Amino acid sequence: MKNKILALMLAVASLGLTSCEDYLAEENKSGLTQDPYFNTELGITSAVNACYSGTRLWYGKEHGFGLTESGTDLFLRGGDNKANQISDYSVDLNGAQPNVKDYWGHLYKALNTTNTALSLLPSNILSESQNKQYEGEVRFLRALYLSLITETWGDAVLYTEPTVGAVTTAQRTPSEEFYKTIFADLDVAIANLAAKKSTDGRITQDVVKAFKARMCLTRASETKNAALYAEAATLAKDLINSGRYTLFSDYASLWDMKNSEGGTNSEVVYYVNYTNDDTMNGDYDATAGKGNNGHLFYIMVYDKQPGMERSIAYGRPYQRFMPTLHLLDLYNEKADQRYNGSFQTAWIANIPNLKDGAVNGYPQMSVGDTSMVFYKNAATASQTARAAGRYKIFDRNLMYRADGSPLLRSQFIQLKKFMDPTRLTANQEWSARDAFVIRLAELYLIAAEAQMQTNPAEAVQLINTLRTKRAIAGKEAEMRITTADLNLDFILDERAREFAGEQMRWYDLKRTGKLVEYVQKYNPDAKNNIKAFHTVRPIPQVQLDAITNKAEFTQNPGYN
Repeated sequence: MKNKILALMLAVASLGLTSCEDYLAEENKSGLTQDPYFNTELGITSAVNACYSGTRLWYGKEHGFGLTESGTDLFLRGGDNKANQISDYSVDLNGAQPNVKDYWGHLYKALNTTNTALSLLPSNILSESQNKQYEGEVRFLRALYLSLITETWGDAVLYTEPTVGAVTTAQRTPSEEFYKTIFADLDVAIANLAAKKSTDGRITQDVVKAFKARMCLTRASETKNAALYAEAATLAKDLINSGRYTLFSDYASLWDMKNSEGGTNSEVVYYVNYTNDDTMNGDYDATAGKGNNGHLFYIMVYDKQPGMERSIAYGRPYQRFMPTLHLLDLYNEKADQRYNGSFQTAWIANIPNLKDGAVNGYPQMSVGDTSMVFYKNAATASQTARAAGRYKIFDRNLMYRADGSPLLRSQFIQLKKFMDPTRLTANQEWSARDAFVIRLAELYLIAAEAQMQTNPAEAVQLINTLRTKRAIAGKEAEMRITTADLNLDFILDERAREFAGEQMRWYDLKRTGKLVEYVQKYNPDAKNNIKAFHTVRPIPQVQLDAITNKAEFTQNPGYN
């Protein structure tokens, strides 16, 4: 059984306020005042545990996926997408957009919770080791929230002290200052925490080093700082060589529910844990959805197709995001096991007691027979002949136009990584699957990208180690690359093949300066809308309305 972190908000939740009017109501549900409660070991522990809750509002949640995966080169809006402004960069993407407003509030509330916890540390109530452990965990979480804030909104508001009550003014802080705090926090966390794999969801030194490697690469990409590239490579290789993590030989098994606990999965360095006990899946906002909801959003409408009904095994089809042709075409499915390990391409008829002749147009279809087959390419004559009367084919020409724009938005080749056939009912919205945030594969690609200019031979070696592990047996040679293949576009393609859907892509394209270029080239929904200013999100209008220094703190350029 998972050892879960129960996010006990208590009085901490009432302190997590932003300057927006929407978040000014205070409620002390515990009935305890701050001073006596936070002068107890339980109170300090609860404050630290509450700092983890903000991660459950981002990882594995619908709008966390939407803000990171849609509006990129990899995913288009599905038939029931709830945030077309984010997907398409349409003219109504502005400060009134609900997801942008909500996540500004969520992340600043999470930030304030970490600031509150840090104000209690060190404490003479705790042992020296407890103080170091708690400070290390909280400083990491503060760095995480600060990175999401500044990479999403740019020069935003930097708070390093707790705020209580309404804050009526706001000041811009350059992103560079955010990163000074981020790296300072991560350095303290590395010094305070033990080097080990996280087996219970708590932050360890390994987690911090992996995240710092990501942050070094992010900042190096943005500033071209050679020292940051070197540090990213060093940190990543330290963890690769630690012996505590191993790559799966079978990519599909990486996502099997038997391996869904980050603490026991050999590839997972940092994860946000969830559980089947939904009272333990706490976060700040019940309306955001409980548990990991990732299994919902990439599923197409299968339950209205021949021989099909909704089932636990096939999931609940929210159809929020569908793959671009560019994403599908990135895979050589004859050599790379990640295509079939990532996408579902065949369905089995599951209507009970279905008999031959019961399905119009498919007289040979019975329960247990093939219902649908999806091809990313045009179906061949032999494939079409084989399916006649037996099952339905969806191919490239049925799903997409020549320019990659969708002909269908409710039937598509769906990402299956996050599916959970262990849920109790077909309509259950939450999953016990842990949200994998940093995997060993990313460390290989961080080290390779960081050394691409200075040590291309080692960069190629790192990439080939990963790619041969992802090869179909006997196809390892086809997966290996040479230094002639190595460039930033190849790295981004490899990251797409490995991490599609894992809440990274928008930030990868932003940090590499490729967001506008790739969207214009590969996203037919958004190509005519995206502009250079879209590399940051709009400041929520409720924030702008609530402050009194409106002339000083204004909307991000380009947004109305």
